[in-house]
Amino acid sequence: MRILNALLVVALVAMMALVAGCERKIVNEVANTDQSVNGCFACHGETSFDGALLQARGEWENSFHASGVSIDYTNRPGSDCQQCHNHQGYLDWLATGEEDPDAQSTVSSIHCFTCHAPHERGDLSLRTTEPYTLKNGVVFDHGAANLCVTCHHSRTSLATDLGTADSVTLSSRLGPHHGPQGDMLQGTHGYQFAGYTYTSTTHASVVRDGCIGCHMGNPTQHDGYDVGGHSFNMQFESHDGTTYTLVGVCASCHTAYGPQPAGQPSVTKFDDWKLRDIDGDGTIEGIQTEFDDLHAELGALLSSVINSSTGLFRSVKVTRLQAAAAYNYAIYNE
Repeated sequence: MRILNALLVVALVAMMALVAGCERKIVNEVANTDQSVNGCFACHGETSFDGALLQARGEWENSFHASGVSIDYTNRPGSDCQQCHNHQGYLDWLATGEEDPDAQSTVSSIHCFTCHAPHERGDLSLRTTEPYTLKNGVVFDHGAANLCVTCHHSRTSLATDLGTADSVTLSSRLGPHHGPQGDMLQGTHGYQFAGYTYTSTTHASVVRDGCIGCHMGNPTQHDGYDVGGHSFNMQFESHDGTTYTLVGVCASCHTAYGPQPAGQPSVTKFDDWKLRDIDGDGTIEGIQTEFDDLHAELGALLSSVINSSTGLFRSVKVTRLQAAAAYNYAIYNE
């Protein structure tokens, strides 16, 4: 019995030393004088930050970032995917401007500490908010959204893809790669054909922190963890067919009758906003429908160079202007 009690005391002392050692390293780095285990729970407790961390975790679990669907194939020699598709690769790139091949040995999906460094900084500030230069040289500078665009941008340059020759050989990799939202928000990187006037959305200049002002939304404009916040989802359809959206966030600027023709009803979904007959079919439809129709028309014109089973471009030679149209189709599609 004495031996058992002695072993329990030793185990208890060892556990206390382990906890204190781990906790002391973290709290000391942020100059916290609380050396008790309660120092951890100041941030990690159930009631800390009025439950904001628990809410963020719940939302994050419903985000595409947390799904892990794009992690496995990045762990391979010679891959240039790690910068954006796994946590270690992103931190290596952020620190050095390059990807570390050794990061392949420890691959994990992007998560809280990919964007935040609370144990090093003592707060939940973003790892970077520096302006980001897109592949075409345009500077993206929209506050907190600058972190988002370090990954959400075109991976190639339009000028490089098209070159200067009169003809271009298409390939399945032609286009901006997945997720060029930064270019789209900035209103850049699409090919502008001569003889047309191009205008850009004002979202980049009027929305707080660019992407974040809409995609994270106002928590009072939604219920649950499926849209807004750290889910970054603007819309979600539940298993019972109910669709939840952040349309209420948009309505703070786009009022019920907003910039649409007088007499339009209050909006309940994004496609409720009707501006004009953009696709020229004689009917004013929701703005998403108008642009999707235009995209479908362009796809029909490009059908001979698109693989119907994969949706990717065939390896065929086309004129430079046809390749430019294909690039615009791809950037909208992505």
